Amino acid sequence: MDQNEKKAKIDSAIKAHLEWFKRLKSTVNTGKSDFKPEIVCKDNLCDFGKWIYTDLKNICDDKSFEEIKSLHAQFHKKASEVLVLALEGKKDLVEKEISLSSNSDLIQLSGKLVLLLRQL
Repeated sequence: MDQNEKKAKIDSAIKAHLEWFKRLKSTVNTGKSDFKPEIVCKDNLCDFGKWIYTDLKNICDDKSFEEIKSLHAQFHKKASEVLVLALEGKKDLVEKEISLSSNSDLIQLSGKLVLLLRQL
């Protein structure tokens, strides 16, 4: 994989994670989602997750690989939990989880993951 492909994958992963905040906000506003929590919690079904399990190990050291893989899995688990809250109409709780000014687990996981990806 060349540098351009690597950068494109990383940029795509970052964009996908930021999109989750929009999806969660939309879900809490509409009560509907195209995604199911039992699928969202799996870290190897999204395009980035597939890339982690196939190509990422070849472009970074073991420590970075394990850290990115772990953070990505934690992000999916937390996003699934927040999606459940959104589907249940718990707007206040979801707003707290997705607010960039909050210190929520979802915000922290996303920030750490983006930072690690930018360092590759």
